Amino acid sequence: MKQRREASGLTLDQIQQTTKIQKRYIIAIEEGDYKNLPGSFYARAFIKTYAESLGLDVDELYETYAKDLPKIEPQPTAQLSRKQTYSKASETSSRVSRWVPKIMLVLVAFLLVTAVYYVVRNLDFGGGQDATPAEPPASGVTINQNEDVPEEEPTEEAPVEETPAEEEPAEETGPIAVKETNGADLTYEIATADKLTTEIHVKESPATYVGVRDTSLEGAFLAPEYPNQSKQNPIVIEGAETDTLRIRIGLIGGVEKIVVNGRELELADSPVTQNIFVKRVDAE
Repeated sequence: MKQRREASGLTLDQIQQTTKIQKRYIIAIEEGDYKNLPGSFYARAFIKTYAESLGLDVDELYETYAKDLPKIEPQPTAQLSRKQTYSKASETSSRVSRWVPKIMLVLVAFLLVTAVYYVVRNLDFGGGQDATPAEPPASGVTINQNEDVPEEEPTEEAPVEETPAEEEPAEETGPIAVKETNGADLTYEIATADKLTTEIHVKESPATYVGVRDTSLEGAFLAPEYPNQSKQNPIVIEGAETDTLRIRIGLIGGVEKIVVNGRELELADSPVTQNIFVKRVDAE
């Protein structure tokens, strides 16, 4: 390795910088003075590192110079001295001695609690063995066993109440809303089995045209066309022989109200002539 280093023109300082091996160890390796190396293990490690830095085959080097290289010595097993062993044992014993009182205290406390529990339990259950069983509380009724018990008199059955028959629903009351609207035609429906009796209450002002016929426009008038001239107010048509009345109003503002079979029609404000149809339908 020395020859290879010198042939390569490398100095000891350069090898030291490259391999990080102290120069004195490099000199010891080149001179074969392995006693100055820190043990055989480090000696072989330094030789390997040095050889690799020079480009030499480490395995071939070990094989060629096997007799000259230091042998790997088995590492001595670290044995504790008697003093160290005693120190370790003392430390372990000290730890155990610290825990023993605590464990003993826990066991003693557990045993005391268990003993108290069993004593109390035996007092509760054992003390009550001679006690007579409690008698049930007496009721407020006293029964004399020497007296004859009277026989129960038969009770009369309560009369069964007859459920009243369902009353037929009364006819609706209140204003009648518009059922259908088609331009100036307003249709109302009233559920009744009676004939239609109509009252038309008109105002003196503004004057309005009122005409009442049956369904067709050609039907006979059932009331005068100009109620203000006839002084008939309200206009009353009783028991009309038709299922539909046609009431023609020229100016709705001149009509106060229209009542059919006691129920008032809900009138809508309109500046145009209105045709009011009142249809009688069968009551359900």
